[in-house]
Amino acid sequence: MENFKYPSSPPSKRMRGAETIDSEGPYRLLYCSSKGDTDGVVQELEKGVEPNLADYDKRTALHLASCEGCTEVVVLLLEKGADVNSIDRWGRTPLSDARSFGHESICKILEANGGIDPVGLDSQIPCYTIDYSEVNMNDAILIGEGSYGEIYLVKWRGTEVAAKTIRSSIASNQRVKNSFMKELALWQKLRHPNIVQFLGVLNNCNRLIFLTEYLCNGSLHDILRKKGRLDPQTAVAYALDIARGMNYLHQHKSHAIIHRDLTPRNVLQDAAGRLKVTDFGLSKIAQEKDVLGYKMTGTTGSFRYMAPEVYRRESYGKSVDVFSFALIVHEMFQGGPSNLADDPEQVADKRAYEDSRPPLSSYVYPEPIRILLQKCWHKNPDFRPTFEDIILELESIQDKFQTTEPMPSRCRCSIL
Repeated sequence: MENFKYPSSPPSKRMRGAETIDSEGPYRLLYCSSKGDTDGVVQELEKGVEPNLADYDKRTALHLASCEGCTEVVVLLLEKGADVNSIDRWGRTPLSDARSFGHESICKILEANGGIDPVGLDSQIPCYTIDYSEVNMNDAILIGEGSYGEIYLVKWRGTEVAAKTIRSSIASNQRVKNSFMKELALWQKLRHPNIVQFLGVLNNCNRLIFLTEYLCNGSLHDILRKKGRLDPQTAVAYALDIARGMNYLHQHKSHAIIHRDLTPRNVLQDAAGRLKVTDFGLSKIAQEKDVLGYKMTGTTGSFRYMAPEVYRRESYGKSVDVFSFALIVHEMFQGGPSNLADDPEQVADKRAYEDSRPPLSSYVYPEPIRILLQKCWHKNPDFRPTFEDIILELESIQDKFQTTEPMPSRCRCSIL
């Protein structure tokens, strides 16, 4: 499952980089549980640390011990009153984690203590595999770099597809590799016009490579870099594409899929001019182990598009994607980030602690767009609209644009 470095206290206002583990802090219980350190767990519990202490992703010591296969710690925590059915941010219980990583003895212990697995088959469905011989990686053309590795253009059964390689630092860690496979197995079940289609994982190869549909027009980042500011009609049409894809993810059953790394680079355009969201759900496990333990996912995603609560390492929900969405829409009207020359982490810091937001000139942003953006990047996550609400507002704005002047062709707008 996810890799974390547990802090002993909330980060300071001007924190830079990951914290070191405080061996005396209460979060040491989580660290010791993940390491199978029974004596350390006993020491923390004797200090009065609650057995159900959770990190900001709602993952308890029992979650971590279960996914790491630490049987003695699991038994100890249950004896000390740990909640066998505590649910983390992704709707997973300790039993869900134990099943995902094949720890059968721990599964039996958890089930004997009333453990349930609410995600059910999502924990166990294998990822669709494609024989390595079907794709000639020697002829692959490098077309870019993603969050997790390089991206190549290859042919599979006569069709051009994208092959995404995972960094060796991730793929070589079997536990993290299993987490990727679990997320990809979920991705393969998703079907939506504004979601990039997952095709499968190559087997019998030394690297972890998965295939997705290839979108020939590149990313929204590429579009903005080449075209600059988009006309309002096109910007709204693109915003609707993104919002519809994100709404599909957020309404996924049995639990929502939070992207956590929604940026212009993770929005691609197909030949028809439609935008599609990609690389969702993978960011939470794309963290590398370090020598001290685990890195927190507070730095997950790109700083420039990061919601304040994520930067502050606070509990968060689906509205983090709404915040990122607002910044993307802002860029489409302006032609790029307003603070491109500034250090991305400093930008995130000011947004998190000084409530800084990009300017909204009335010359560039129509009034209904300004109002919508202000709602979407509200400092209180509870006050941000859902993507379902955003779609309704954008459709209303689009209708008003269409009554004042003709809507430009989507195909013509998509030409790079």
